[in-house]
Amino acid sequence: MGTPRVIDPSAGPRASAYAFYRAAKQPRWGFTTRVDVGPLLQAVKAWRAEQPGLTPLLAYHHALLKAALAVPALRQRLRPEGEAVEWPAVDASITLARADDSFAIAYLPWAPALRDFVAPARAAIELARVPGTDWGIGKDHGGCLYTTTLPWLDFTHFEHAHTAAFDEATPRIAFGRFVPKGAKVEMALNLEIHHALVDGLHAGRFVQAFEALLAAPQQLW
Repeated sequence: MGTPRVIDPSAGPRASAYAFYRAAKQPRWGFTTRVDVGPLLQAVKAWRAEQPGLTPLLAYHHALLKAALAVPALRQRLRPEGEAVEWPAVDASITLARADDSFAIAYLPWAPALRDFVAPARAAIELARVPGTDWGIGKDHGGCLYTTTLPWLDFTHFEHAHTAAFDEATPRIAFGRFVPKGAKVEMALNLEIHHALVDGLHAGRFVQAFEALLAAPQQLW
């Protein structure tokens, strides 16, 4: 993942927006859209011969992290001391259901190729899902995207919980269940971002990059 570099949004073209929303009481905004995961699901079936541990969840999380490479704003974070930084790549911090109806957090480390992403990600998930063990909240981590998946729900709206005293601007993402729609298989995608760093233009580019990878999943392999 590398080391983040210090950036100065207050000196760029978004200087006014950065100053305004960094000081805002509620600087978060977001939306829910739908993406077609049909081609990705077909690719996962084909790839399982080589990667038995591959699941759709791992595949679309890898696509999400790869999409973040195309949009620097999604990799930028705020620091309490007043500066901002940009990570060269980000991991996934995902929420997982446990067999005892509790939940835990697993950190899936970024890898450029899906084939190299699967094994470490599965190991992290299996460890996090053990009931009674550390649930992962509060652990130190580098740049990441916070994600949660609700495979039981096809939602049109989603609100994320916020507990930290300081908002470091990590994007929050939620995925819904797979819904067949004619020739497509759709999935709800919710994105919540910090307006000091991310505008509609950046969010649109991020979703477009994600959709392009879902449509041509061989780019992940």
